[in-house]
Amino acid sequence: MPNDDLERLIHESLEQLGWSADASQVAQRVKRLDLGLPLEDEFSVVCGWLGNCKLIHKLDQSQYPQGSAALIQAPDLLAIFECNGKDVPVLIEVKSSWKNTLSFRPDYKERLQKYADTLKLPLLVAWRTRWDIWALFPLSNLRKAQKNYNINFENALCNSLLGMLAGDFSYTVKSGAGVHISCKKQRFVESEQGGESQHWEVVIDDVYYTNGNGDTVRDLSPIAQSIFYSWNLEESQEDIGSHFLIHSVAKETSALFAHMAITRLLKFKLAIGEESIHWRSFVSGKDSVSEFKEFRSGVLENMRHGIVSYVLDPQPQNVPDFFN
Repeated sequence: MPNDDLERLIHESLEQLGWSADASQVAQRVKRLDLGLPLEDEFSVVCGWLGNCKLIHKLDQSQYPQGSAALIQAPDLLAIFECNGKDVPVLIEVKSSWKNTLSFRPDYKERLQKYADTLKLPLLVAWRTRWDIWALFPLSNLRKAQKNYNINFENALCNSLLGMLAGDFSYTVKSGAGVHISCKKQRFVESEQGGESQHWEVVIDDVYYTNGNGDTVRDLSPIAQSIFYSWNLEESQEDIGSHFLIHSVAKETSALFAHMAITRLLKFKLAIGEESIHWRSFVSGKDSVSEFKEFRSGVLENMRHGIVSYVLDPQPQNVPDFFN
């Protein structure tokens, strides 16, 4: 970790814990921040990658005078999206919940709304659900229940602005599409279990793709090939005499949001032993998602080859007034 980044994390940890915190508390908080557990890092990377976000940054949660926290509260992020040729600045509060309903206390909602009203900016909520699906919707969509203001997953997703603002979309890989590796037999080494288990030296002499009709597809661009890294493929092996064929094929047809694909693509790149994505390294510029920058064009290329069946651009049921 660069020294300047470490210094910033230590300072941020002390600001959150208090300057009297002991060393073990600070170390744990630094580790937590560095791993990017705060959802703001993940959501920032997702928005930046989708293509329509011109700027997104955290808002410092420390505020003064101290008594102001009882009346007004800064949300997590400020973002500027390019939509229909114009800049759209918004404030975003980031949340994660495995429950089907997201709930805000009335005083908490009022403090956030007061900040947004003062700055005359729209206030949105980014909610990551247990399925790793993000929804981005106006805070005003929450409705008063008996005590708190709530919104369920269905309503949040139906009115999500992630497509309209950030450029999110969904795509469907056809059943039968896949990656195939041809291994030419060179030398038999040994066998076990009466020949059921065999050891061979082989040379990979071909790699090709198939579309949903089983037709061979070649010369896919690197970004088009990456779509297979984002999909759950079923593996099998076939012995055809002179060759072994290794098949990795999509067996089920389902839709996937692009914002979920970037998480799968980055997990595919994790080094052996790594278990989680280091989101902060992307926010700080240490790592980059540039190799997947033109992912949408890769999806459309796959659609032309019959590998992708549908590309959907989701629009909200209700378009907020600030778009007008």
